[in-house]
Amino acid sequence: MNSTLGVVLALLSLSCCLQIVSTQQPSPAFYEFLGYLSGIEKTKPINWTTTLYFLYTGQVSPRCFTDAYTVHNDTLLVKSYAGQMLDSTGKMTPSGMFQGNWVAMGNYKECTVDANNAPDRPHNFQTMYCALAWGGIPQALAPDNLFYGQGVCVPNTCSDQDVGLLTSTGLLGVKPSWYPIGLTCQREETYASYSGAAIAAIVILSIILVIITISSLYEFIINVHFPERSKSSTVSKLGGVVLSFSVYTNTKKVFSLKSPPGQLPALHGIRVISTLWIIFGHTNFFTNGNIEISNKLERDGARKQWWFFIENNMDMAVDTFLLLSGLLVTYLFMKQVTKTGGVFTWRDYGLHLLHRYWRLTPVYALLIMIYACLVVYMGAGPFWASPTNWVMPTIRGCQKYWWANLLYINYFHGEKECIGWGWYLGVDMQLYIIVPGVLLLLFKKPKGGVILTCVLIAVCWVLHGVLYHFLVNVPHGDYVHTTYMYTATRMAPYLMGVLLGYLLFRTNQRVPNIQHKKSVMLLGWVVGTVCGLAGVVTPTAVFQNTDPPYYIQSTAGWRAMERSLFATGVAWVIYACCMGYGGIISEFLSWSGWLPLSRLTYTAYLVHPIIMQVYYMSYKDSLLYSTPNWLFYFVSFSFMAFVCGFAASMMAEVPFLELEKFVLPKRRGREVTSEAREVNSELNRHDVEGQQYQPLTHEPAPEPRIQHYGSVST
Repeated sequence: MNSTLGVVLALLSLSCCLQIVSTQQPSPAFYEFLGYLSGIEKTKPINWTTTLYFLYTGQVSPRCFTDAYTVHNDTLLVKSYAGQMLDSTGKMTPSGMFQGNWVAMGNYKECTVDANNAPDRPHNFQTMYCALAWGGIPQALAPDNLFYGQGVCVPNTCSDQDVGLLTSTGLLGVKPSWYPIGLTCQREETYASYSGAAIAAIVILSIILVIITISSLYEFIINVHFPERSKSSTVSKLGGVVLSFSVYTNTKKVFSLKSPPGQLPALHGIRVISTLWIIFGHTNFFTNGNIEISNKLERDGARKQWWFFIENNMDMAVDTFLLLSGLLVTYLFMKQVTKTGGVFTWRDYGLHLLHRYWRLTPVYALLIMIYACLVVYMGAGPFWASPTNWVMPTIRGCQKYWWANLLYINYFHGEKECIGWGWYLGVDMQLYIIVPGVLLLLFKKPKGGVILTCVLIAVCWVLHGVLYHFLVNVPHGDYVHTTYMYTATRMAPYLMGVLLGYLLFRTNQRVPNIQHKKSVMLLGWVVGTVCGLAGVVTPTAVFQNTDPPYYIQSTAGWRAMERSLFATGVAWVIYACCMGYGGIISEFLSWSGWLPLSRLTYTAYLVHPIIMQVYYMSYKDSLLYSTPNWLFYFVSFSFMAFVCGFAASMMAEVPFLELEKFVLPKRRGREVTSEAREVNSELNRHDVEGQQYQPLTHEPAPEPRIQHYGSVST
């Protein structure tokens, strides 16, 4: 009885406590803060004459004016939803303006979520977030900046024109003493439902995932319940086709640490380091146009840091892969035509291109589809889907010109390009189409082929310098769309790779028997190191040590030669490692841990800008620059790039590499034994910005032979 009474009393006490809690009123500090916001609203200047003029002349819609006036009154009446709208609006001047913080973004979530869920919000009233740009900002406050950015929380019944006019009069937001020059409003209804293209993309992705699941389950069932049939299922053509999408088998291939005999392991390290170099540079590069930096002056001061040359010249990694592409294409081509007795027919040429296209395009097409159809639904924020950022024009370019990327002529569309970082794939493919003519001449008439290659390199230098001088070193000159990404101006490192590949082929990867061999190789290391460092370090060193700072990269002569200088240094590292004179550098670059990452560099390169753009555009405020922050972002982006690259590889890259064996005809001179099949499977993968490393074998074949030099077996 006593225990029962105790339980009842306890429940009654708890009920009373709950009632007290539920009826508890906000603290005085809460109303004090709302009163502060009400004071801001009461004292802010509003030009009522101009506001009513806009209303009576029809320039502002009556519904927008009514809602804006309601918000104004409710702020004065200390209503919570109106206070949250004002609180989430950027104020007149942000903190740190003298450090380059020229934006007051406000609070996106408070505007779009909290204010819309406030209990005293009027019926049928919704808020939206707009970003305004104000002109007339004093240059003493913001040197080199043309506008001041401000986030404003407004009723969603207002059009962009309404918002622009009513913020200029002060009725909406908190007006500085300047004038609006542009705005972007985030209307959630724009992406409230999926478009037809997005639904189609989701269906395609779902079909791929279903195929992968079926293939993986098939392999699991065969291996577990019918182990005696597993070998025959794998060997048979039908079993091989089914297993092409198996995650289990493909994952083992990607993460295998075994390096097949005949490969040059040092190229795996070069490939991964070059990919990481690109990601490091893009960590800062993709902040431009996609997010605001709150301390721009401090970020600009990084140009004076000793390590800035690493970021400043990150695009040199492109030339590394151009060099690798030329090297590997040449070496394999020479082996192929050697086995066919120098015969290379039009059919061989067609298969040469078809195999290349098959291996590069599926995963490329998959990521273009995701980028064009689904990226706009992957986040929200003040910078999200803004027409003024870099992402939206590229997405619109993909929606209209995706076919140009799949034909590898994407950079001809200039600023309307799709996936801007895919320009290299077009350059590499076009060189791959053209270079067989040069290689045939090299094979049949070596002297003529070498002379032609050297002439083409010189033509590239001259053309690059001339275009830079007349199209870039002029007012409003555009380096990227006039010089930077065209085949004719970027082919020099590729052709240097052609010469290096031919040298390795003719010498059978052996240093000629000359006097003072070690001294000559040491001299080669000195010259190669000087050339490589000169190409990368010189611009930053000159800029940091001249007063006023001198930008050597603004000179046509340096622009024409810098990439070839760096490529010379990389070419020497490859040559020395191949010849057995790489030492500790060869040991480091040949570490087996590079292998799995090396196999994912192509997809990691394609996907990492998408990850960066989604992250930066989803950020809810301006970003604070610091060296530790940027290093943290670099590590995070690198990790996510390889994780997402692995997913893309499992969905489209590796399966199609496996299907190639069953779908496409084999090329003459590329036949392989069962022992060498794995070598060529790895060999034919395309790299991050060039062809994947292909094995260079060391055992000479007895036939056929080239006079004075031993040939190389498959």
